[in-house]
Amino acid sequence: MRKLAVSNLLAAFLVLLGIGFVNAVSAQPTDAQITKDLTHAKTVSVALGKPGKIEWSKTYKKYVWTRNFTAKLKTDDPDIFVIVKGYASYDVMGGRYVFWRTFTTSNSYEGIPDPTAADVQALISKFGLEQFMGQYHFNHVIGKVESIGLASEPKYVWHTPNSVTFNVVAVYTEKTNDIGGRERVARTFEIRLYRDGVKAPWKSLLSTDRGVEKL
Repeated sequence: MRKLAVSNLLAAFLVLLGIGFVNAVSAQPTDAQITKDLTHAKTVSVALGKPGKIEWSKTYKKYVWTRNFTAKLKTDDPDIFVIVKGYASYDVMGGRYVFWRTFTTSNSYEGIPDPTAADVQALISKFGLEQFMGQYHFNHVIGKVESIGLASEPKYVWHTPNSVTFNVVAVYTEKTNDIGGRERVARTFEIRLYRDGVKAPWKSLLSTDRGVEKL
């Protein structure tokens, strides 16, 4: 008789648990509610990702429900927009989902043209080979640089409207040691440009070696 009572209690608990789970699922924010939570004065559009899920946040020590999104936002320039990718986070409170905050995973810009191959050549002429290649690699060039220009896959990344990163490739013969060692290489450099405003010229750059291919 005691075992039967325990079994009945267990069954009742599982039923209640199931009901709670169903209620929790049904209480998840609708697409309309999430879009409303993500919309503010500068929002142009919001596109939501796959259905959200409940996760334990190790950082904040609580359960949260998250949903990925991509939002298009206005900037001070009417022709330029920020494309924000991230996720909306909701507190899970007794089957209720309360909007907490958003987390941004990346920013990019729409309406700003990427530097073209011709633009890069003009920048090389302006700043010089040494800045594009860095002093160390420039000083290891034997003879002349055969070619340098925008990589076939530039991998543009706009950090702000006034700073962009892309790759260039330089082909040249490189000094490998002090006893006559040399090899012909194609070296990739990541170039990051800076300027004071969207309409202003590029004023400075940083060059980072991103790998070499022996030819």
